[in-house]
Amino acid sequence: MNHSPKRAGRSSLAALLLLSGLGTVAHAGDYVVIVNKDNQSAVDKTMVAKIYTGDLKAWKDGSTVAPIDLPEDNPVRASFSTDVLGKSVGNVKAVWAQLVFSGRALPPKQAASDDEVKKLVAANKSAIGYVKASSLDDSVKAVIK
Repeated sequence: MNHSPKRAGRSSLAALLLLSGLGTVAHAGDYVVIVNKDNQSAVDKTMVAKIYTGDLKAWKDGSTVAPIDLPEDNPVRASFSTDVLGKSVGNVKAVWAQLVFSGRALPPKQAASDDEVKKLVAANKSAIGYVKASSLDDSVKAVIK
């Protein structure tokens, strides 16, 4: 066996690259955006960002969007806020405070858990939410994974 420092360095680099890639995949896949199974709207990340910052209030069919949030201290909410909205949970909260103060919008309804988010989304055709990827089941439809 050849245990040269050059070969060991390449192995370490390959392992580091592999591990860093796995970390990225795990982060990107830690939540899914969900809608009611009967919702036929095409949903993308831009649309979700507009919904969760108060810029979009209705689906294309005219029905009012009913966004559901997880609690502020939930790590899934932190990932969702950063990845989809490009803001921290605190910054998103500040945006909603301004919208509420000006009378332009009400913040998303807050659910206590992934199970509650799924229940609310499953019961309302106009609802949208997000849950930890491992919580996804067939009671709702994933639109962004």
